[in-house]
Amino acid sequence: MGAKVAEVLLKAAAGGLFVVAFAVLAQMLRPKRFAGVFSAAPSVALGSLLVTAAFSGARDVALSGRGMAVGAVAFTAYCLTAVPALRRWGAWGGSLAALGAWALVAIIGYAVVLS
Repeated sequence: MGAKVAEVLLKAAAGGLFVVAFAVLAQMLRPKRFAGVFSAAPSVALGSLLVTAAFSGARDVALSGRGMAVGAVAFTAYCLTAVPALRRWGAWGGSLAALGAWALVAIIGYAVVLS
C-alpha cells in the first residue's frame, strides 16, 4: 500500500514538474500556435510514464503508452464527430453522438491493443 501511495505522489510531482517545464518551453516558441504541442496532457503523460518505468518496468510503460494512443485516437474521433453532429442534432443529441463515437473507437481500440 505504501509503495502505491508513493508512486501516485511521484506521478503527481513529475507531472507538475513537466507541466511547468513545458509551459516555459511553450513561452519561448515562435509562432505561438506551436505552444499547444507542449500543453498539459503530453507533459503529464511523460511524467506518468517515467514514474511507471521506475516503479513497474518497461512492460507497464508499453501498455500505458498503447492505452494513451488509443485514447488519443478515440478523442480524435469524438472531435471529428462533434461538429457535424452538433449542427445536425443540437447540443444534447450532438454531444451524445460524439460520445458514442468516442466509446466505440475506444472499445474497439482497447480490444485490439489487449489482444
